[in-house]
Amino acid sequence: MIKIWKNTTLAIFLSLALLSPSIMVGTANGQTETANLDAQARQALDRFFAAVMSGESGNVDAVLAPEFQIQRANGSRYNAGSYPNSHLPVIAKMPSVERLRVTSGDDIIVTSYVIKVDETLDGAVVQAIAPRLTVFRKIGEDWQVVSHGNFAPIVR
Repeated sequence: MIKIWKNTTLAIFLSLALLSPSIMVGTANGQTETANLDAQARQALDRFFAAVMSGESGNVDAVLAPEFQIQRANGSRYNAGSYPNSHLPVIAKMPSVERLRVTSGDDIIVTSYVIKVDETLDGAVVQAIAPRLTVFRKIGEDWQVVSHGNFAPIVR
């Protein structure tokens, strides 16, 4: 009985020892993929914010997917045809993205985050720190914005 237990224990130990390099490689690859995905998401967010900061409808239009929708905390909504020509927010400097969470599938990246931003909308101050949700779809070589949820209330 002790001999069987020793052989079983040895077999389990050897199996784990042989598998552990592939487990470690899998973890390393997963971490690399996650870091790459986070970097792509941050780059896509920066591109979106830069387009909006430009105040130019052509720049904004260039980063939006055809199916784009935005909804703000005040209930206003726009689509790809109307948003670039709307009263775009005025953003003083590139926002700071914190607590970024990224998920993906095929050609989609979903980002949720908290933003720190100096922003006004139609002359009213927008809450500086608030959660956002932005979805991107890969079109050609670029990540285009499919949807953007802005949960920042207007400070009155």
